[in-house]
Amino acid sequence: MKRFLLTLISTIFVVTLTKAQDLPSYIPSDGLVAYYPFNGNANDASGSGNNGTVSGATLTANKDGDADKAYEFTVNENGGWGQPTARNHG
Repeated sequence: MKRFLLTLISTIFVVTLTKAQDLPSYIPSDGLVAYYPFNGNANDASGSGNNGTVSGATLTANKDGDADKAYEFTVNENGGWGQPTARNHG
């Protein structure tokens, strides 16, 4: 049992280190909580497991024409994205 636990802990440690090494060199890993590289999903690429869910945005081509490397936000009929709507509470 001790050998199994040691193997499991070692494997988790190595996988975490390997995942963190996939980060670009310009991303500091010290204290990094999450990294979302616009790669077609909302998965955390830092290895921390802080995956997200895309809501209200659609993947599209970036300024260089690379497909699925940017998000498009649609403006709603009320005048914008994220704008509060007036409500009558009376």
